[in-house]
Amino acid sequence: MAQRSVHRPLRTAKERGPTNRRSGMLTDEYGLAALLESVRVAEAHPDRPSLVLGSDLSTLGVDISSPENLYPVFGGPWGETPGRLNDTDCRIPSEYVMDQGTRTRVAAVKMDRYGIDVLFFVFYTSGGDARQIQSAAELYKRGWRFHKDEGVWINLSEGSPVETKWTYERGTYAYFDPINWKEDKKEFLLMYDRLEDEPPSIPAPSASREPTGPGAENPD
Repeated sequence: MAQRSVHRPLRTAKERGPTNRRSGMLTDEYGLAALLESVRVAEAHPDRPSLVLGSDLSTLGVDISSPENLYPVFGGPWGETPGRLNDTDCRIPSEYVMDQGTRTRVAAVKMDRYGIDVLFFVFYTSGGDARQIQSAAELYKRGWRFHKDEGVWINLSEGSPVETKWTYERGTYAYFDPINWKEDKKEFLLMYDRLEDEPPSIPAPSASREPTGPGAENPD
């Protein structure tokens, strides 16, 4: 009568590792025995744990407990700001970089031609770019002020202050909610020193400027 093969649990010795390895386990790089050996290597070499066990996302600035999607605000483990629309990690062929052929023919962008929605879109999607400052300057001209603490744009020209002092004013003001993408009203205590000053005047980008960024190829 043939004996039935019995699979016994894997046992380990403190110094020697697994003591009852089955045939083929030594050459299996992705089995539990290999994982156990990798953990031992990581414990013996603390400078190399990321190669074996990976990284704790919470140490990379990722709020893994957030119920919201992370991709709109996560610019990568080493990025301090969300990725911009024109940021890309791949190399774009020169024939697809239309800026090379059109930058001398397209009229300069004039922010005063656009509505509030477009200005806010440019401001929130062009972080670190000249367009962000240009849109902020136009919003400032239209009576909007950026609150440093609240992190929102507030329209002082449409406010109803009930108290006004030299250093602050209090009342109900219109503000722009970038999360729900709409204008709303709320009561604010506005300390004047917490409102951003008028942004500097930045001219439109030069038509002869070469394209930059990881996706721009050298035309030569």
